[in-house]
Amino acid sequence: MLSCSALAAVETQQLGPYSVSFDMKTDMKYQMQNRTVENPLATSYIMQIITDNNTRAQVTITDYKNLTDATLAMYKTLFAMDLAMIGINVTEIADITIDDDKKGLLISGRPFPQNTAVPSDLTLYRAMYWLDSIDWELAPLSAGKTSMDIASTYPQNVTDGLLSSIRVVPAESPAK
Repeated sequence: MLSCSALAAVETQQLGPYSVSFDMKTDMKYQMQNRTVENPLATSYIMQIITDNNTRAQVTITDYKNLTDATLAMYKTLFAMDLAMIGINVTEIADITIDDDKKGLLISGRPFPQNTAVPSDLTLYRAMYWLDSIDWELAPLSAGKTSMDIASTYPQNVTDGLLSSIRVVPAESPAK
């Protein structure tokens, strides 16, 4: 687990076999913690950016062992349902370009009035894209092996800074 304090600047973190850089464009103090989760289907490399209990972001790179459905339209539906299940009312679903030129999606929402487990003024943002998706020519489908999932409860301007600046590349192997 890595933990460090940071202020507005370009951050670069090693996350598994990837180098992740971003600039949240904020003076808010935050700490970063990294961890890896493995299961029979995939390995996820997770970076948490934490200011306090209600202000955080999580960047997750998932390497699937086999090709996986990377169709963004399907994930828009799944993420909207997932957020509703945890008490978040989806207020916006948008297509975005992220990590220079990759197609992605961004969903945002606020707690349902009856959801008292989180502050009523919280906005949750969730973005997703694939590092390696390939579109099929004969159908509106895509497949890939490496997905990016970013969730944030930071204010919109800080989340926008993260999403507009994030870059993920395979890390260089150390020289032997």
